[in-house]
Amino acid sequence: MIRFVASLAVVALLTACPKRTTVQDAGTEEDAGVDAGVDAGWPRGDDPPTGWSVIEELPTGATLKTRLGVSVSSAPDQHGHPLVAYLEDDPNGDDFRQDTRLFFTRWNGSVPEWTSPKQIEVVGEVDVAHPLRQVSVARDSSTGRIGIAYVRFTDNVIRYAWSDDDGANFSLQSVSPVGGAAAVSNPSLVMHGGLTELAYVQGSELVLRRRASDGASWTEEKAPGAMALQDPVSVAVDSDGLPAVAFFQDRLGGLAELVYWRPGAGSVNPIATSGAVDVSQPGRRPSVTLVFVGKVPHVAFHLRNVEPAAMNDQSPELFYAKGTDGLGVTWSTPVAMPRNGNGVTFHSTRYYQALTAEASGRTRVAGNFAANGALIMCGGPKLAKSDDGVTFTTCAPTGSPVQFGGEWLSMWQHAPGKLTLIFHYDNRANANLKPGVVMWREP
Repeated sequence: MIRFVASLAVVALLTACPKRTTVQDAGTEEDAGVDAGVDAGWPRGDDPPTGWSVIEELPTGATLKTRLGVSVSSAPDQHGHPLVAYLEDDPNGDDFRQDTRLFFTRWNGSVPEWTSPKQIEVVGEVDVAHPLRQVSVARDSSTGRIGIAYVRFTDNVIRYAWSDDDGANFSLQSVSPVGGAAAVSNPSLVMHGGLTELAYVQGSELVLRRRASDGASWTEEKAPGAMALQDPVSVAVDSDGLPAVAFFQDRLGGLAELVYWRPGAGSVNPIATSGAVDVSQPGRRPSVTLVFVGKVPHVAFHLRNVEPAAMNDQSPELFYAKGTDGLGVTWSTPVAMPRNGNGVTFHSTRYYQALTAEASGRTRVAGNFAANGALIMCGGPKLAKSDDGVTFTTCAPTGSPVQFGGEWLSMWQHAPGKLTLIFHYDNRANANLKPGVVMWREP
């Protein structure tokens, strides 16, 4: 197995098809392993490469129908190294997606290289139209448990895979009702203090399920009075271990409202609205990322709320806001991320974003560079930076070999002030970066 580690010089990549292992075959489940504690015996070893690299590369000769890294999700392990789960969509490229499958890999610093991708399960024809996020990976720092939430199309169910031996073995469980009439989508997972919090959309309902790590059953709560859109949701927990969910509420006629919900609360709280803009149209569908700094919630989101005069104007697309009362009942006025460009045509982000925030005000918002603009201006993915959460500048990570790019993007800090950014990339004409699961790691 070869993984690309590149300097920022433009060097063509050589690849080999990695060995893959399988968790599930014909419906059997593999034991999650024995929990060995917070570190579970996983050595730190060498850190992953900094700069630009490819975690998992699309095999040479793959058809145009095959995509590797769809709906990719990442999270840090106990050493700040990536845990990565992703879909290989239509692996044989025959345009029948029943064989789409979920994989897991992580950095092994003692080799050092990425572990052989482990096939978790065949998930079938999962809807991966932008901006749906159908995979979510997390880790409980108090127990060492790794979890993956995902959609299995074959029986319209949210699945949960978990490992107590650092990803060597996984157990699998259906969380939502199997074969329910209402479509399920957009699972978002967080794990903490022995608890698993899983939010997702079921029909027009926002559902939060919770399970203790030593229990088999899940409790369920639904957001009150809300008609949830089948668009991404985001769950997070504050410093007291209390969960909250950000999601989009249907206002009919293609209109949407971003809301915040604390389980147990009798209502949801508005953050922003699309106004009179129909966000059901292609290129305008919304998405959101929620994080906490202490007890203060912060969100980054795509929500078009200014009707553009032309496709190349500076109409805001990507926003940042935070709770102003510590409870998420009231929110700051959303700040629009600057759209860099050549002064005539401005770059456009769509569908995917990621967020890190600190108590000092240092804020980073990343977005998928999707369309428009002179490609020589920074490239992608877009990275907006602020030291106060108010004034942002936008460019791309240092030395980016990417023009358009940043699909299913995630971002977190592997060390204080140091970002890891992971996304799906499918430009097969770029000699400087191969398609697949791509990582930029700040030195």
